[in-house]
Amino acid sequence: MKKCVYFLADEGKSTQKMLREQGFEVLVGDGNFNEEMLARCGALVMPGTRFVNKEVLEKAPNLKFLCRSGVGVDKIDIPACTERGISVATPANSNGISVAEHTMALILAVAKQIYPLSVYLRRENPDWSSKNKYRAVELSGKTLAIIGLGNIGRRVAKMANGFDMKIIGFDPYADRSTIPDYIELVSSLSDALPRADVVTLHVAGGESTRNLMGAKEFAMMKPSAIFINTARGLVVDEKALYDALHNKVIAGAGIDVMVDEPWKAGNPLILLENLVATPHFAANTPEAKSRAEVQCGQMILEYAAGKRPQFAINNTPIG
Repeated sequence: MKKCVYFLADEGKSTQKMLREQGFEVLVGDGNFNEEMLARCGALVMPGTRFVNKEVLEKAPNLKFLCRSGVGVDKIDIPACTERGISVATPANSNGISVAEHTMALILAVAKQIYPLSVYLRRENPDWSSKNKYRAVELSGKTLAIIGLGNIGRRVAKMANGFDMKIIGFDPYADRSTIPDYIELVSSLSDALPRADVVTLHVAGGESTRNLMGAKEFAMMKPSAIFINTARGLVVDEKALYDALHNKVIAGAGIDVMVDEPWKAGNPLILLENLVATPHFAANTPEAKSRAEVQCGQMILEYAAGKRPQFAINNTPIG
């Protein structure tokens, strides 16, 4: 691999410094693809806000390693990268704590009616009596269904266990021998949804999980249930979610990801007071970003040394 690394955005200064000390040329961009830098680089470090498709790859003839400085590769054309012999990796464990904590924050915000009560208190004439319009619930003793038991899903389980929640999980790829005793595995989504007081998604994006939650699935949930999505927007049919919330099929929802980001004006979900929404913010902590930058740097060194990067997504020749 050519020892030239292109950071699409000016992030990871400590990693940039480390790579320079290891003899790499480091190019730093402004967040937009620069054709001259693409043409020169052997490795590319990029945030998840930009798409990497064949058109981009054709402008990077020397590119051999691509690291997404966050988790998720749904904006990267993996088959096209593999075809060109480009290894793709993500710092898979970097944001687990941040996203799990954000998931718990959304669960608590919905369960405790934080959003509508805060709105009433921020009016010109604060409405203290608004507390009589809503009903909060305890998490202790409630059943949490975790869909997807990877790094983030398991961290959520551990945190929720601290709230004395009963935890069930569905993940067809999970190794049962590695699942903690406090998680009860179920065999299907339809087994999990009717039992849950809270449902939280932690699955990868892609065609296999597109619209995993739709009208049929929301109808399986309890009317008192809470739905959480900090995974990917496309795994939820947003119209079905709106209908479920508007028609009180479920009690509330908390989401950090949307089908179209950023949200466009006029999205009907915005008007629902039983929805708490954040702008794809769960992993936006300095701790998660620092871990991601360090792991990307380590994987660049691994690849340059002829080793398969720890969190490589695809199987390509090294070198």
